[in-house]
Amino acid sequence: MKSLLLSVLLFGASITLVSAQSRVSIAPTYWFNYTPYSYQVNSSFNGLNTEFQASGHSIASSFGLMARYHFTPQWDVSVGAFYYRNTAYSTNPTSPYGKSIPFTSEGGQLPVLVSYRLTNRRLSPYFSAGAIFAKSETFTEAPIKTDGVVGVGLNYRFDSGLSLLVQPTASYSFTKPVSDAFFQFTKYSSYSVGLQTQLVWYFWPQELAFLPPFPPFFGLVFFGTIPGGVV
Repeated sequence: MKSLLLSVLLFGASITLVSAQSRVSIAPTYWFNYTPYSYQVNSSFNGLNTEFQASGHSIASSFGLMARYHFTPQWDVSVGAFYYRNTAYSTNPTSPYGKSIPFTSEGGQLPVLVSYRLTNRRLSPYFSAGAIFAKSETFTEAPIKTDGVVGVGLNYRFDSGLSLLVQPTASYSFTKPVSDAFFQFTKYSSYSVGLQTQLVWYFWPQELAFLPPFPPFFGLVFFGTIPGGVV
């Protein structure tokens, strides 16, 4: 009986492992963002105080991988690792020649999202909310930037192992410019609109994803209630 119990335990553990693995997916991801910004600058130098409004926009492209764990067929949580490249265009102030000179920076991003797939149909609305943490490699002393993000899009399932996500997004930056002894930044406003695209690949066919963790007769064996069984 001990060998039977051990066999059932091993089989139950293998089913649990397969079920857990089948709930994991990875997704190569591209995320485009357009960010208009504005803030007021107050400067003080040699007793001279000046004030002006700064504004402009930036365009960012992010590439990377998202890893997703599916709690249910509808709910999942995902974490990613991205490289981003951001180009900023200043509208005010401009260069001495009256033109906007773009400035490019780059760095890494860590998005953390909770998502909900509305239906189990092949094509379904898909909702996401979470945060994106970014660290600039260009401005190495800059703090980690934190954005809140929401998204509403569509998820199309090609088959049980592959799906495509296209999702417009909107985000708001909680990280403000850092003031110092010479420049004070106020009235800061920065939000982004974007579009993310993911090709989601599942490790196992989704038919296996939500199997019960143990076979139905496991509890009977464990508690010694199989007719004729000896524990």
